[in-house]
Amino acid sequence: MELFTILNESIKLLPKNGKLMAFIAIFSVVLSSSIFLLFSYILQSLVIDMFVTSQQSFMPDPNSFADPSSLTPQTGFSPAQIIGPLRHLQEDSSIILAVEIAFIFALSVISFFSTISTILVSSLSYNSKNSSPKEIFSMIARKWTRPLITTLYVSCLAIGYFFVVLLLATPLLMYRNKATLSVAILLGIVAFVFYLYLSVSWALAIVVSVVEESCYGIEALGKAGALVKGKRLIGFLLNVCFVLVTLIVFLGYMIILGKKWLGNPIIYGLLVLIFLSLVKILRAVAYAVLYFRCKVHHGEEVELHGGVEYSKLPTTQLANDMP
Repeated sequence: MELFTILNESIKLLPKNGKLMAFIAIFSVVLSSSIFLLFSYILQSLVIDMFVTSQQSFMPDPNSFADPSSLTPQTGFSPAQIIGPLRHLQEDSSIILAVEIAFIFALSVISFFSTISTILVSSLSYNSKNSSPKEIFSMIARKWTRPLITTLYVSCLAIGYFFVVLLLATPLLMYRNKATLSVAILLGIVAFVFYLYLSVSWALAIVVSVVEESCYGIEALGKAGALVKGKRLIGFLLNVCFVLVTLIVFLGYMIILGKKWLGNPIIYGLLVLIFLSLVKILRAVAYAVLYFRCKVHHGEEVELHGGVEYSKLPTTQLANDMP
């Protein structure tokens, strides 16, 4: 089956340019882990601060005994005891939200550069070409804006798809009963499966924008849509495989969280993050392999030279063109 052939080729591709691939993996894991630990520390501090603030809000104010008229009859607390802690809790909630957004943004940046680096190295390895870290950094510096634009287009498509599904599910969730809830769950499952099918060309568009010169954004999406014809089912099965792996790991993590005696959940969360970072790298390699297989499927043989793609014309065609 071609799916297992692609996965096998992807695994075999990792040792080629192995030092570069190892550097990318270490770079992604170390930075992601550091940000995760920093985020966990800040989040814990803020949550403890919020807990202490809420506890203090229920402590009696000594000044209120001197002036009982300052107490509100509904709560038995003075206005200062109510407004002060609420304002403090609101500020802490805003800070937590800002920290979460910064954390997601930082992980997205790391994931983005890790993905395009993996695609570049995989493309070189697939064509049996070696490269140095300096050359890879030079390619990334030249190319990163193209996959970034494509990623923004893909993100807009994914967000638009999510809102369409949410719009369809809203009437079902407004009048909740067993029937409407069952239909909403079924709609969610179907929508997610269809998303995995649609996202094949979206993921391939990012590979196109990294490998091919002057092809990004809508053009890359169009090129990916044309390339994936005849191979979309393989890409869909690739997505299903990686989603199943992610789901198994996530469910295992949730089970561990339910058993507090197993240790610090932050350590398990860190292990999950490291594992998923490595899975994401393997997925990028698999999509690079799928890209080249799509090119061959459409009769195009591809080589890389200096990070620029060009197509080899068959020698028979050249011979026929000669006078």
